[in-house]
Amino acid sequence: MPPPVLRDSVFDDEAWWNPDGFLYGLHALIGPLRGPYILATLRSTSVAEGSSVLDIGSGGGFLAATLADAGYDVVGIDPAMSAVRSAAQHVPASFVLGAGETLPFANDSFDSVVCSEVLEHVDDIDAVISEVGRVLRPGGVLIFSLPNRTLLSRLALIELAQRNSITRVLPPDLHEWDRFIGSRDLIELARRHNLIVHEVHGVSVRVRDLPAAVRAMVNLRRRRISYSEAGARVQLRLSRSRAVAYIGYAVLRK
Repeated sequence: MPPPVLRDSVFDDEAWWNPDGFLYGLHALIGPLRGPYILATLRSTSVAEGSSVLDIGSGGGFLAATLADAGYDVVGIDPAMSAVRSAAQHVPASFVLGAGETLPFANDSFDSVVCSEVLEHVDDIDAVISEVGRVLRPGGVLIFSLPNRTLLSRLALIELAQRNSITRVLPPDLHEWDRFIGSRDLIELARRHNLIVHEVHGVSVRVRDLPAAVRAMVNLRRRRISYSEAGARVQLRLSRSRAVAYIGYAVLRK
């Protein structure tokens, strides 16, 4: 299979660490949930500090920074050169240019692989999961988080957040709903590549927190607050509902 084309995208941006930019805003929104979840999962699955972790789709290095600060040996890979440069300037970890479909690493190279908010952007998810299984050591852990492929995710993340002229707060090409992966489909795909999913949680906003989330989006739309301020005001939580997004982990069979 030929290597994927490293193309320009909304993520090919030098301003990852600009608090006024939407990329940092996404970090402010997602980071408080995914960082603690990923670190707790690594520790509960015996991936100790000092272990090697590959961050696929590392972007500007937000998640890599969390992992490096916790004592992990982190390697990030991303297809956008500007993201790789930005990450290398801000995070004490290694970053390389490349795509998840053709990872430039030897077999059994990593104790864990993290794919957070990236699988919905790849060209060939089957190839990415196959590569994850190849570079993980037996017993290694894959941690994933991404939008689910549901009507509600299409309404919330595509129609309202990206397309509607009144409510949109994100670039129109940030997500393509056709690339979203249903949680059951991901579980089955992982199983075909010898990765057994042990846990899947939904990711949502508490009903009681919805008014604050709506106010934050309205104020962002009216430019009264920054993306980072808006993201910090929307409190995501683990839930039983996978209607919009989900997070979990799988283990490579020994």
